[in-house]
Amino acid sequence: MKSLRAYFLLAVLVVLPLFAHGQAVDSQKVDTFAHAVAKAEGFGVKGAVPTRYHNPGDIRTFKKGVHYAGQIGVNRQGYVIFKNDKAGFAALEANLLLMAQGQSKYYGRTMTIVSVAKVYATGWRTWSKNVAKNLGVPPQTTLKSYFAYDEPVAPVVEVQSSQMIELPTMPAALPILAE
Repeated sequence: MKSLRAYFLLAVLVVLPLFAHGQAVDSQKVDTFAHAVAKAEGFGVKGAVPTRYHNPGDIRTFKKGVHYAGQIGVNRQGYVIFKNDKAGFAALEANLLLMAQGQSKYYGRTMTIVSVAKVYATGWRTWSKNVAKNLGVPPQTTLKSYFAYDEPVAPVVEVQSSQMIELPTMPAALPILAE
């Protein structure tokens, strides 16, 4: 039974950090989604708010104390003004990463592009069609399926020796298997 406890402890020590830091998401898919949103928002169009404010996601904020890295201001309508395009894309990608990992307050991983659009954009029908088209997926695609990734799986550990493995003491908060 001690070897069973050793395997359990080893599995917990290896797998727990994977879950503690959120789900792994393909950064290229986040970047692609960010560019699809930017295009739908009119970023790059001369004179458009997203272009003038280096804000490709047309990000707004109305809460005092909310400040993005690279933010240099907010206009009267709440649109965030960034110091450059790089800072604006970084903020958009950070928001999309939260969505993809299921850590957003407003967007769940089971939401479709259409349902995201209803929360995100005023012209949600056009926005969802444009974003989906630029991603090459139907508007009914969920965030989870677009940002598809393999769920963390516990590694298989084989021990060739008959010797016991010395493991660090397990924290008190983790359950211990009964012998």
